[in-house]
Amino acid sequence: MQILDAHNDLLMNLRTKEDINNYLKKYCFPNKVVKIFTAYYVSPKQESTQNSNNILDDIEEKFALISTFQSFICSMENIGFIKNEKDLYRLIKLKPICVTLTWNYDNCLAGGAYGTGGLTEFGRKAVKILEENNIIVDTAHLNKKSFLDICDITTKPLFCSHTSSKAIYNIPRGLDCEQLKLINDSKGFVGLCLYSTLLADKQIEISDIVLHYDSLFRNCNFKYIGLGTDFNATGECNPKGFDIDYQGVPILLDRIKSLYGEKHAEYFAGESLKQYFSNLNIKI
Repeated sequence: MQILDAHNDLLMNLRTKEDINNYLKKYCFPNKVVKIFTAYYVSPKQESTQNSNNILDDIEEKFALISTFQSFICSMENIGFIKNEKDLYRLIKLKPICVTLTWNYDNCLAGGAYGTGGLTEFGRKAVKILEENNIIVDTAHLNKKSFLDICDITTKPLFCSHTSSKAIYNIPRGLDCEQLKLINDSKGFVGLCLYSTLLADKQIEISDIVLHYDSLFRNCNFKYIGLGTDFNATGECNPKGFDIDYQGVPILLDRIKSLYGEKHAEYFAGESLKQYFSNLNIKI
């Protein structure tokens, strides 16, 4: 069963081709991981203090490195450093598969999970331009107000690369039942995060992940639920048994298969992510 991951931050920790090759050979290929959306992350501090051209230069360099590997697809986490259309179009030329508008806090584009704002006027314009250029707006890290604003203007099925269920663990970064149903109604995609701090107040186990999967499934067709691990190539905050990222995924998929059936496991492993982009005629 091939595994596709809608969100991984390894790009921020693996700096050389040798590092990346070792990661693939040790942790991805043995566990049948074939595609990873790996995000370039811009922190709120960088967003507010660094020159946008310098950030874009670094993104271009990192994307060039990662694009030499067939297993990786470039994405962006937090484009709040983009303050004008010129910079936005430069980012678009780098062809990230998807972008989040923020990382947990309010910025010039949208309200973050720990903020109070909604989609700004420039944020609305940016969403339109991104979608016109076949770049998916990832709703991860938005607050509910901004999420609903996206629902009002998007022309695409909703996409949330990595999150958890608020019904199981009530934190701002999770999605509630209404949001999950909106993703379901749009025939979108929701990626279940495997980062412990987003699923519980402890280091999680497979049983905790299954609780979140079950909650997502109660509000969203299983064909729209996949993996968005949020792994980062260090093992930090990973579940028990996932020491360096993907080793535990086959065991998790076996548990999903035993509880819900083979089709659930297949879609969770990667079929849901493939179908989402196939329906948009976007090759991954």
